[in-house]
Amino acid sequence: METTVREATVEDIPGIQRVARSGWTETYSEFLTETAIETILEDWYAAETLEKPITAPENVYLVAETDGIAGYASAAPTANEEAQLYAIYVDPDRWNDGLGTALLDGVLDRLSDRGIRRLRVEVLAENSTGVSFYESRGFERTSEREREVGSQTLVEYVYYREV
Repeated sequence: METTVREATVEDIPGIQRVARSGWTETYSEFLTETAIETILEDWYAAETLEKPITAPENVYLVAETDGIAGYASAAPTANEEAQLYAIYVDPDRWNDGLGTALLDGVLDRLSDRGIRRLRVEVLAENSTGVSFYESRGFERTSEREREVGSQTLVEYVYYREV
């Protein structure tokens, strides 16, 4: 099945929401409460919340499409030739199919074209899938800190890599 990585549009929001729900549930349900996951999905993935970063010209918001949206990634410039990677999620049924790497490559290409030289990402320490993904793709952990997620305090790793 051929996959296309392309710029997201507001028409992709239902597919992004579906992937977010399945990805968050699969990734975080072992260490976040169901209430915390639901709150995050409602707050971060409401259609009106997604529309702004998708349509902002300075942002990079990509989808991986096969027979529908199978993954998404979002990033935005911050300062001093740096950008923040906010998300890469792939439908758990498509994990290990190369979609996460394709999305990351798409983000890196677009950021590089805009003069970005470093990319930052924050990953919950208990997200072993995410930690493994980023470390295997050249991200280096530079620090860790505590972060409030829902009513829980969790450790979050901060990673950087050159674009």
